[in-house]
Amino acid sequence: MITPEIDILLATYNGATFLDEQLQSLAAQDFANWRLIVRDDGSSDTTLAMVENFASHVSQPVEIVRDSETGLGASRNFGRILQRSTAPYFAFCDQDDVWLPHKLSTMRSAIRSAEERAGGQVPVLSHCDLEVVDEKLRLIAPSFRRFSKLRTPHPGEEGRYLMMQNYVTGCAMMGNAVLREKSLPIPDVAMMHDWWLALVAAGTGELVEVGEPLIRYRQHGRNTLGAKSAGLRTYVTRFATRPAKELTRGRAIVARTRAQAVIFADRFDDQADPELVSLLRAYGRTSGQSFFKRKGFVLRNRLFAQDIIRIAAMALVI
Repeated sequence: MITPEIDILLATYNGATFLDEQLQSLAAQDFANWRLIVRDDGSSDTTLAMVENFASHVSQPVEIVRDSETGLGASRNFGRILQRSTAPYFAFCDQDDVWLPHKLSTMRSAIRSAEERAGGQVPVLSHCDLEVVDEKLRLIAPSFRRFSKLRTPHPGEEGRYLMMQNYVTGCAMMGNAVLREKSLPIPDVAMMHDWWLALVAAGTGELVEVGEPLIRYRQHGRNTLGAKSAGLRTYVTRFATRPAKELTRGRAIVARTRAQAVIFADRFDDQADPELVSLLRAYGRTSGQSFFKRKGFVLRNRLFAQDIIRIAAMALVI
């Protein structure tokens, strides 16, 4: 048997409505040396039966992780599957999207080029753009990044940006084995599995951006996160119509990003860029500081220069 070069990691939960189209898009990939690893989180529909049927009709190996736990949620489910991965590369896969036929080959080429430049023992993560589509795959926006107004940080600034804002979508990423080994176990305080891996890659290795969209990112009202247009008007409207709820939500996000920053700094103290580690530790300490010291941290570290709208919103609750 040929050893798979890429592990596709699929987390499922009651996904029967759209799952078949996603599975068929995997079968249609122009890079065929992959293995599919699936873990279901306790579906009550025909999701698992669909995966089993798919496994019987494709030449690639399909491994279904069976255990007694349910209700882990998307992030912990993906983390559990990542622990089963052994291939040189891995790619997260959502149950309701559709991959373009050259997704794996393009992402693999990008990550291998980065490895050749940086060396084989460097954690590398490549990530692409996405088309935003509706339930019937009709185009909403040709670029998720532009639709969501996500700005890509300047080279060397990725870790600072990821301290407070994630711009890497899990289903749009591919990582190498070194990144997998460094990232595991994903801490419980991590914001999301994709955010954690992006931070590890930025702090200890390399992030590679693939500019073109390689996924049809389906929006159907039941997405765990989904695509949201996020301009100034959106934030102003949210705070104007439900200020108490938005402040509570913002404080919870800040608390979790602080916890994520601290555990990253502790784990990678001697491996990551010292300036980034120092910044993350300082961010973690802001929880016990006065109002003026917290705002001073934002201004002193020029966090507004990253993404003025999002960071301004976050700065209100730091």
